[in-house]
Amino acid sequence: MLNPWGGRSCPPRPHGAVMDTRLKVVTIMNYPPEPRLRRMCRIFLDSVIARGAASVTILYEDHEPEVAPEHRRAADVEVVRCRSRDVGHPHFNLRFKLPNLAALDYPFIYLDADTVVLDDLSFLWERRHAKPWVGIDHQWIPADARTHRDPFLNSGVQLVSDPAFYDLNAILAAQNAVAPLARAAEFTKEQMFACPGADQAVLFRYFRSIGYDYRHPEVGPEWNSCAGVTDVWRAGDRWRARTRGLAADHDVSLVHYWSAFKPWAVNCPIFASYGDLTPK
Repeated sequence: MLNPWGGRSCPPRPHGAVMDTRLKVVTIMNYPPEPRLRRMCRIFLDSVIARGAASVTILYEDHEPEVAPEHRRAADVEVVRCRSRDVGHPHFNLRFKLPNLAALDYPFIYLDADTVVLDDLSFLWERRHAKPWVGIDHQWIPADARTHRDPFLNSGVQLVSDPAFYDLNAILAAQNAVAPLARAAEFTKEQMFACPGADQAVLFRYFRSIGYDYRHPEVGPEWNSCAGVTDVWRAGDRWRARTRGLAADHDVSLVHYWSAFKPWAVNCPIFASYGDLTPK
């Protein structure tokens, strides 16, 4: 089958025991069965497998995702139903995303399912031993006033080499010592969270409380670039991307279609190229 992502073909599914060193991607797909969302998830899987993921674990709560047969042939794809945890706040990323990622007991790259990977994920994987947990600061987005502040974490991309460092109890304790999640009604959003977002705000507060710098000098915004400030085009047999309108524009390795910048909303050519291929 022709690989629409160019470059090397998807890696074959391994036989026998799973080796700990395999490049493992974890994501969360808990979307309702809406065609545009299913297409977005299909593109995500195509891109991460084509860019080196040998193992993909998909977590969900109540909307089981669809996985195409070709994805299962190309990689070790595991779909796992998980439960939310009562952390005192109803936000999905706090009750589901944060606890379930913290519960994993192996190294992984976490990617939000509304991302598309354009470059080899081994670039990230090979840098996992530099720190136990690596994240990327949010970009300054001209159209989003929430980002017009000091740098803060965007949790849509996480490189975790030491699962024990992902200490949920310690993370929640740092948040609850300042603004208890169970008392959210008593605080404004700005008072409750250390930065925009939910899980990323709690993680950001925790890292600051322990004096931990989650950044890696070689892993920057090119690996978590907002689709609203990113141009995407076809160059030969590959998709390419570059930011536009930023203080210092740069090439992009991963496009993130967060919030209002979903692929259909920004007329993403990758999304358009899939037509109605998403299984009904």
